[in-house]
Amino acid sequence: MSELNNPVASGQPTERLIGRRSIPAGDARSVIIRQRYDAPVEEVWSACTDPNRINRWFIEPKGELRQGGTFDLPGNAHGDILRCEPPRLLTLSWIYGDKPDSEVELRLSEDGSGTLLELEHATVSDLMLIEVAVGWEMALDFLSMFLRGDLPGAPVPEDAAEEFEPSPEMMRIAQERGQTWAALVNAES
Repeated sequence: MSELNNPVASGQPTERLIGRRSIPAGDARSVIIRQRYDAPVEEVWSACTDPNRINRWFIEPKGELRQGGTFDLPGNAHGDILRCEPPRLLTLSWIYGDKPDSEVELRLSEDGSGTLLELEHATVSDLMLIEVAVGWEMALDFLSMFLRGDLPGAPVPEDAAEEFEPSPEMMRIAQERGQTWAALVNAES
């Protein structure tokens, strides 16, 4: 089994919040994940926006990867690039299957010698909140592993989203995070 099927929690403290904001689809609630990385802002930005680096820890985006452009994550989501202010802010519309449109915003700031990453996923569907929260936390585990140099050097295969089978450890971590997010979402209802 490859290392990509057996991620472990990033070891980074994760701050989890529920927010509210308006998006084109309507009034939304959002999940906000904050993590600190021991890398400069420019390094984290590059890992999150350069297709030749993203494909080491996430699905490689296709499309016109610039403000006003579009992106497609094969087997996952697609949307528009609404704002791009390197190396601090990236805002995307997020369309996943037949689910309501949502919006993802990535904010980076300096934190001592490292970077504070804040990812916010806003949706008008409360049913999606827990699902996207757990998915993003797991993705950020891979980002952490990538930034530490703990992932294989090969890109993630293009069909990875369709072929992916999580390990029992990954399922356990996802279930625990789902319970944590469910409690937080319900407390903020």
